[in-house]
Formats: sequence, C-alpha cells, structure tokens
Amino acid sequence: MTTGQTAGNDTRPTAAGPTAPSANWVRPVAVLALGSFAMGTDSFVLGGILPQIAHGLNESTGAAGQVITAFSLTYAVSAPFLASFTSKLPRKPLMAFALALFVLANVASAAAPTLTLLLIARVVAGLGAALYTPNASAAAAALAGPARRGQALAVILGGLTVGTVFGVPIGTAIGQHVSWQASLLFVAAVGAVALLGLLVTLPTLPLPPAVALGERLRVLTHGRVVAIVSFMLLASASSIVVYTYIATVLRQTAGITGTTLAVTLLLWGAGGTVGAFGSGWLSDRFGPERTLILAGVVLIVTTVLLSIASTTPLVMIIMIVNGAAAWAAATPNNHRLTALMPHLPSVVISFNASGIYFGQALGAALGGVLIGGGLSGGKLCLTGAGLGVLALLVHLLIGKPKQLQTA
Repeated sequence: MTTGQTAGNDTRPTAAGPTAPSANWVRPVAVLALGSFAMGTDSFVLGGILPQIAHGLNESTGAAGQVITAFSLTYAVSAPFLASFTSKLPRKPLMAFALALFVLANVASAAAPTLTLLLIARVVAGLGAALYTPNASAAAAALAGPARRGQALAVILGGLTVGTVFGVPIGTAIGQHVSWQASLLFVAAVGAVALLGLLVTLPTLPLPPAVALGERLRVLTHGRVVAIVSFMLLASASSIVVYTYIATVLRQTAGITGTTLAVTLLLWGAGGTVGAFGSGWLSDRFGPERTLILAGVVLIVTTVLLSIASTTPLVMIIMIVNGAAAWAAATPNNHRLTALMPHLPSVVISFNASGIYFGQALGAALGGVLIGGGLSGGKLCLTGAGLGVLALLVHLLIGKPKQLQTA
C-alpha cells in the first residue's frame, strides 16, 4: 500500500489497506505489548482472589465472579463501536488515554466499598481495555507486514500472557496475604508503568483508513466471519469458566491454596506464554487451521484431566499444558480473520476480541451460576471441556476460508 501526505501530517494513509511494514518492527510492537501486559494482569488476577473479594464485600463467590463478567461483557459490546467512533483520532494519544482510563478504573475498583460500585469500576476498566487492545493488535500487524503478521500478533497476545505469568501470581499472593484491594492497586501500578513506557518510547503511528460503523457491522453478514468469531467465543468460554473459579476448583480437587495456588497460576501463565508465542510461529509455518485443531484438542483433554487430578505435582503439569492450549487460539484466529478480510484488519480483529470477551463473560457468568448452585469444581471442569468440544466442532465445520472482498 502507498501512503500520502495531508497538511501537516505525513503519516496518515491515503488508501485502504494495511500499512507498509516497518523494517524494524520488533521494538514498537514490544512497546505495544506493554499495555497488553497490564490488561493480562487485570483480566486474570481476579480469578485468584475471588474468595477474598467475596469475603470482603460479604457476597457469595458466584456473585463476586460477576466482576469478571462486567469487565468482559463491557469489552465485548463496546470494542467495535469504540473502534468506529475513534477512527479519526491519532493512535498513540488514543492508546495512552485508554491506558490512563484503565489505571484510574483499577484505583476506583480498589476503593469500592460495595459490589455494585466495584461492578461499575470494572465496566470502566473494560472500556479502557476495549479502546486499547484492538488498536494495539492492528498496529502490530501493520508494522510487521504479512510475512510476520502471526509473530507480531503473538507478541501482543504474549504481553497478556506475560502479565498472567508474573502479574497474576504476584497479585494473587498480595490478595491472599495483604488484601484484595492491594491486588487491584498492584494492577493499577502495572498499568501506570505500561502508560509511561508507551508515552516515552512509542513512535507516532499512522492513522488506519476510516471505516464507517455500518461497514464494520456488515462484516457480520459474512457467515465465515461469524463462524470464526463464534469459535473464539466458545474456546474462550471453555477456558474461563474454569479459570474464573480456579481457586475454588483446585481447593476442592487437590487441596491447593495459598502460596501453592499462586505458584500453580504462575505455571499456567508460563504455559500460556509458550502457547501465545508458539501459536504465532505454528500459524506462519503450518497454517492457523492446523494450529487451532491442536490447541482445541489439548485444551479439551487437559480440562478433563483437571477434573480428576488430585495431587499437586500432577495438577501443576496439567495447568502448564492447559495454559498453553488456552492461549494458543487467539493468535491463529486473528491470523485467519486478517487473511480472510485483509482490507479490514482492525475491524475483524476487534470482532475477534469481542468474541474472546463475550466468551469470558459467558464463562464467568455460567460458572457463577453453577458454583452458586452447588456444582463441584470437578464437574465445572467437565463443563469447560464440553464447551471446548463445541468450539472444536465449529472450527471443523468452518474449513479453510478464502479471502472475502469488501462488502
């Protein structure tokens, strides 16, 4: 794609299509991943401290789990609309604003005296994430170009997993040994560091071609796009229905609590890092369709095994592999969506992100209902495996898509 100049700004693309790849894309993409690190810490740390939140607010664990639903559902619903409404705003200031909003929302979450106010703060945090993540992924794909698209998208997703690897266990330990409010302040601090890094090191980014809201929504008239996003929704729900209540699940199945729980979550995140980065390499080498089959099968098998594993060493091994499978789906799914509709990369990425967060909202809400109704942790794992089977069936029915033309 060629780029042209506008008055006073030579960075805005003047034709539809992806930005010409940068020869040195690694550094700016790594900077974008800093923000993803903050999002990853925030998205998953609550799963490890739900019992503490429930106790602190005098609510049931199932009710407290809806704070994850609020964040995820807000992201899922708002991301496509925010992408359209902010399409003419400069990318770097927009992402900086999103991170600042995210940080303030986490501070407000820590100060919330009731579940209602905490839910409101989580909605605001979801808005910040919805503004940031699709823009970061689209910018990374454009900077790297088609040949390295999978790797660049994996770096952004890798920021989420690195947040899971280091942020979640630390936040969980803080929540269990200090307070759940301190965990959220820790998340706010991570977000502030990410914001500082973005302001200091990220270069000015080109504006993507403007896409009207109507054109964005018309993407959903393509059956293959809907099917691919539906796969992502089910795969995400399969993982999060268990992970949201992982503290309860592992306490019941293997007696894992406290520091051992934090270590177990660390291992899950470490596996997730391998899965996130490795899936990008696998997608570029073997194709996203084969990569997704592998990820789906492994996710199903390991989730079933979690329902029966009763010893700590075995649970830790399973959690490593489960984390890798859970985080291996998003990158190849983005890869095949952007290959399917290369003329609207940011649009399809935003819908894929919505699918992920709709799945998280569904998983957290469903798990809350089931746990609140007395379902055991082991049977909750079987529920997650069932959702994984549905996701895999959807994937197998999709087949290998061909490139679609502009609606």
